[in-house]
Amino acid sequence: MSGLKYAKCLVQKPGKFPLELQGKAGGTSKDPVPGVKATHLMSADETVQEGFFTVDCTWLWNGAAKAPVGEPHRHDFSHVIGFIGGHPADPHDLGGEVSLWLDGNRETITRSVLVFVPAGVVHGPILFSRISRPVFFITIAMTGKYTYTPAAMPERPQEKKYSIVDRTKERFSVGGDFKEAPPPPRPSTVKGARILHIEDDMVKGSFYVDFVWIWEGTGGAPAPEHTHEWPELIAMAGADPENPRDLGGKMSIVLGDETHYTEKSTLVCIPKHLKHCPWLFHDIRKPTLVFSAGPQGMYSGSHKKEDAK
Repeated sequence: MSGLKYAKCLVQKPGKFPLELQGKAGGTSKDPVPGVKATHLMSADETVQEGFFTVDCTWLWNGAAKAPVGEPHRHDFSHVIGFIGGHPADPHDLGGEVSLWLDGNRETITRSVLVFVPAGVVHGPILFSRISRPVFFITIAMTGKYTYTPAAMPERPQEKKYSIVDRTKERFSVGGDFKEAPPPPRPSTVKGARILHIEDDMVKGSFYVDFVWIWEGTGGAPAPEHTHEWPELIAMAGADPENPRDLGGKMSIVLGDETHYTEKSTLVCIPKHLKHCPWLFHDIRKPTLVFSAGPQGMYSGSHKKEDAK
């Protein structure tokens, strides 16, 4: 596998410690959230692939922090901060309580959410008050190099320029009528739940992000072979606290004319214009979080153009 041309697109290790948790009262690389058992899982940015954006993933397993971590700061780029719970009976339940300060507002989170933070919004610190079950903490930023500028948090709550999304597009309120995502068109024994999604038509100015839990089974993503005008992330994360780098099964993704297999938690960093898919799930036996993201406001690709014909 290492001799394949696109093997470098698969990332399975963490990079530098996530900056969202650094600064005053922040954690360390060995103890990112004091009081909370955690695993810094994997990360990618422009050092992995030229022109790629930043993504950083950490599992929070259990515990409670006595004080917030990080410090108030701002960026000159937009980003999404995600907190995702993994309880099969209710995947929208965070299984804990997290508080995040945004432009003087304290937002207390108890459900799985994606928080869209536009450029310039002062945010931080983060208080992980209670982690009773595993919580996936992720930052996806539209920049190749993740940096921040310390900033004073407004003394009074400001107008909310940020957005907190706790559902998928198919469940987004349209006259109060919520609809579940359609099943994939290919034969499948996959049991799972699509839980979070964000695009520009849901939150103006945001970019594409999508999260799905797979509990078990064999199947695949519905997208056929296609290309994009933009770089895309597709990813899979194991959720076993004893071995979070193990998927408990096998997945494969076609990149160009190569098929890449993995049994490990993996970020697949796909360059723009590279032909990719199908993306297949082979006998998944443990809960696995799969997700995708890209800098495009609305998801688009060559297969979408074909569908429109």
